[in-house]
Amino acid sequence: MDSKNIDKTGKAYKELLEVIIKLRSPEGCPWDKKQTLKSLIPNLFEETFECIDAIDNQDTDNTMEEIGDLYLLVVMLSYILEQSSTYTIVNVLDTIKEKLIRRHPHVFSDTKVNSVDEVLDLWQDIKVNVEGRSRKNSILDSIPLSFPPLERAFKIQKKVSKVGFDWSNSVDVIKKIKEELSELEYELSNNNKELAEGEMGDFLFSVINLSRFLDIDPALALHKTNQKFTKRFKHVEKEILKQGKELGESSLEEMDIFWEQAKNIENT
Repeated sequence: MDSKNIDKTGKAYKELLEVIIKLRSPEGCPWDKKQTLKSLIPNLFEETFECIDAIDNQDTDNTMEEIGDLYLLVVMLSYILEQSSTYTIVNVLDTIKEKLIRRHPHVFSDTKVNSVDEVLDLWQDIKVNVEGRSRKNSILDSIPLSFPPLERAFKIQKKVSKVGFDWSNSVDVIKKIKEELSELEYELSNNNKELAEGEMGDFLFSVINLSRFLDIDPALALHKTNQKFTKRFKHVEKEILKQGKELGESSLEEMDIFWEQAKNIENT
């Protein structure tokens, strides 16, 4: 990016910020004025996954739009922080700029690294010995408690695998899944909901472990399945309505016929 484009980018950022300031002003939008750092958390998740969808679909136009939505949220969050604390947007930008320079001495100074692993080791050393961050009591302490459970389980498993606490092959992981499923079935047969809940958690944790072992992000895999299910069920809804029926008026057998139709359409 040359200096001319940098100037254009700066101008575009300034204009976006001015729009957000207007939206948050007394004469602005009721919805925008009402938002807080915490209230925008669901929007962060939603817009992030919409952006992932666009990237995954190789839809450049939609990707551009969804990245814009993320920019909106990041700039609005920064401005809300400025309104509610002593920190400013300049502090936000300066902090991340300084962190990037500090954690990349192999780019901005004469430190040498030869691999991605060496870069990660360098980052960890900088966190402790340059930034003064104390070492965690546990390697799991760095995983935020606010992570959605699926993502947190995935991160936990990745962390412990790095120190050798891991399965040796996928066959053993699958055996563990079957074992946990059997234990879940046992508690269900005894109508013990409390113990069944625990076994369900163990079962899901094992499935996530298999995803990690196979280098598949379980959140993205589940997201794609959600999208696939939604598309197929919409076909079921459409076909039932064509018959002049409501969803609750059709039998499972009828709906299953349309479900199979949707699957066949996908494969053509």
